[in-house]
Amino acid sequence: MKTLWQDVRYGLRMLRKSPGFTAVAVVTLALGIGANTIMFSMSDLLLLRPMQVRDPEQLVCCDIRNSMFKSIPYSAYQTLRDSGLAFRDLMAQDDGLGSVTLVQGDSARQVCAGFVSANYFAVLGAAPAQGRGFLPEEERQGGAPVVVLSHRAWQRLGADPKIVGRFISINGVRCQVVGVAPEGFTGATIRGPDLWLPLGSWLPVCYLSRGQVWTGREPSDLGYPSVCPVGRLKPGLTMPVAQAQLQPLVPRLQADHPKQWRSGFSLGLHRPGRFDAGNEIETERRGLAAFSLVLMAVSAIILVIACMNLANMMLVQGAGRRREIVVRLALGSGRLRIIRQLLIEALLLALLGGAFGLVLAFWGTRILNVWIEELAVWSPEISNSLRTGLSIPVVVATLGFSLVAALLSGLRPALGLSRRDLVAELKESGSAMLLPGRRRQGNFSVFCQIALAVVLVLGAALFTRSAQQLARPNPGYRLDNKLIVQIDPLSAGYDRARSVQFCETLADHLASLPGVVAVGTSPKFFFGGGGIESIYEYAPGTEGEGSKRYLADWAAVSEVGRDYFAVLELPLLQGRAFDRLDSTPDAEKVVIVDESLARKLRPDGKALGCLIQYGIPRLGWYSEPHRVVGIVPNVQGVSDEGKRIAAQAYRPVPPEEFCPYFYLRLAEAGSAATLKQWISEEIHKVDPRVPVLSAATLAQRHHMDPLVLLGRCGAQLAQAAGAAALFLAALGIYALKGSMVASRTTEIGIRMALGATRRDILAMVLREGIVLTLVGLFVGLFLALAGARVVRSALYGVSPVDPLSIGATLALLGLASLLAGYIPARRAANVDPMVALRSQ
Repeated sequence: MKTLWQDVRYGLRMLRKSPGFTAVAVVTLALGIGANTIMFSMSDLLLLRPMQVRDPEQLVCCDIRNSMFKSIPYSAYQTLRDSGLAFRDLMAQDDGLGSVTLVQGDSARQVCAGFVSANYFAVLGAAPAQGRGFLPEEERQGGAPVVVLSHRAWQRLGADPKIVGRFISINGVRCQVVGVAPEGFTGATIRGPDLWLPLGSWLPVCYLSRGQVWTGREPSDLGYPSVCPVGRLKPGLTMPVAQAQLQPLVPRLQADHPKQWRSGFSLGLHRPGRFDAGNEIETERRGLAAFSLVLMAVSAIILVIACMNLANMMLVQGAGRRREIVVRLALGSGRLRIIRQLLIEALLLALLGGAFGLVLAFWGTRILNVWIEELAVWSPEISNSLRTGLSIPVVVATLGFSLVAALLSGLRPALGLSRRDLVAELKESGSAMLLPGRRRQGNFSVFCQIALAVVLVLGAALFTRSAQQLARPNPGYRLDNKLIVQIDPLSAGYDRARSVQFCETLADHLASLPGVVAVGTSPKFFFGGGGIESIYEYAPGTEGEGSKRYLADWAAVSEVGRDYFAVLELPLLQGRAFDRLDSTPDAEKVVIVDESLARKLRPDGKALGCLIQYGIPRLGWYSEPHRVVGIVPNVQGVSDEGKRIAAQAYRPVPPEEFCPYFYLRLAEAGSAATLKQWISEEIHKVDPRVPVLSAATLAQRHHMDPLVLLGRCGAQLAQAAGAAALFLAALGIYALKGSMVASRTTEIGIRMALGATRRDILAMVLREGIVLTLVGLFVGLFLALAGARVVRSALYGVSPVDPLSIGATLALLGLASLLAGYIPARRAANVDPMVALRSQ
């Protein structure tokens, strides 16, 4: 132990003796280790981080097997809970995270709500940080509307420590806050809602408050949503045995729910997924593991490049320490002692690099969280749940990365510098020259760094190009002067009929404003892309039964109101637009289709008068026949790629449907903040109680589309990895060429004394670097193209063999390599031959 401590002290003195080498080595390792720490923090979040519930590995989810819909009716959950079979504890949560309008004071926003049973928090073993959970009577219909806030929602509402007992408005229903969940609690999955409500509140909050009349799909529905039961099995009970115990309940459930429970259905058990309890954990893990593997592979490449770099620098530094090492060997030090000493120095460097890598990772995870925060625009529960940080497992992993870096960077120099050929070493140790064999090793190392850097830089170029394609709006349509506004008059106390009147009044008011060219409306936002319907051509039959001819799948059928096409500048290619008579109850069912669907109806595109029918075959539902009265251009969605064009059809809004989405075509575009403030003021002139949920231009909506955000996030990660690899590769070339110039000073002096010009010396040094760079680029390009084909499914609108990306990669790495080699070459060309010869 004493000898080991001496080696550590000696290693620290050697590092302090070479501050320049130590600083460069620490920065190099910090990049490699920090990149791995950041990527591991993401993998830890997705795969390893435990849920903030009691014994999460014991949770199981119950669903319907062999059915398209896995969730079960609430009464079926009651049957399971009261049966006493299989489960020790069983709770229920709704099968989705629905959006609700939260209003407090003058602020209004859409948030995610989860509806759960009264024993939800008790089964998960998570007591609220403030207040309480739900009472059994609050789960029943007619119970008092209460809510438990997530910690993040509580913070957004001002972090009032006395918020328990106060009231907030949810979809216009006045709900009392009875609790605040612990920080970080997201329920049975890592994707949690902003707030929880008891199941008994679903009918008044999500149905009656929306102006709809509950008729009940089945008598046993009782006005509750379909639920996903999650519970814990009885002690000693395995999942197959528990599943067998539940099957006697199936005949009773089939009798109670004949529409949903068909023959062949059964009850199944599985471990809940990390993102969705209804998903099987094994299925989710395969996808998450593949994603994590890609992240760790990218960061591993950066670490390998960094370690190769450091190994070269240690070999170069070892050339200056050759006499010291040889003398120690001659005085009796064993080779293992020398190897241990050099490995300890490498370990000290790795630990320093790991410490600074943690600093980089701290800021890197903060940047990641900012990117994830952007996703909150379309999925607020993502920002509530997916937050990376430096947890204990991440710090332990960083220590592991440091140990791996110490071995990768220190083992080869330690073995090479501890040779026992004392006579030859003593003869050569008078100078710090690198032997030709060691120069070849350094060249091979730099060649590998260049090849690996090509892989990451080309990946960054491809993902950047893909993100650009995603972010590029559909050409031919101006998006920055079209403002989309969403309101919620139901939350202001309007019933459905009055909401229809209010929306019409507001549309007239907005159309009269100066600077507004036209106003359109729709019940739901739509502008481009596909949907879930299938479309058929309908041919009337002689006996009342018609026939259907398949036209398109995954099509979009949207309801649109006044001046929708005029606002969005979608010209009518044939036919007419909708008028008010088309929305009357007795009017003929009419539809406007896009050009691609018209050509499927008739090859020449003249489809006016044709009849179409749309529906969802999986559910056995089809609409009435609709007559085509107009044809408009197709609007490409963000997810549409290449030749894939999603069919689109539009029908007029029914008279009883209100339109909370307003489309304004403005004479001039403006800033987002200015437009939102202006439009909010105008809406509140009509009724100050109506909340304005959003106001953004079509360009901003396109910019914040989920696929655009994900593509931009992926491109930013790839760019960071590519920049790190490029920097490390250039640093490796610079270090190798600099050491080569230093070790060949005498040779260069002799060449210049014999008549070589500075241009000759410059060309000689650059020539060696250029050959090395070209070979590395060629091999790296081969590896990069092979890797690009593996991830081609993640690219949008870009081929893995993209000439622009390949050209940019080769040019960028070529210039970086040339610059890194030029600086040492210029230093070599400026060597004074007399000084070089006198130094020997």
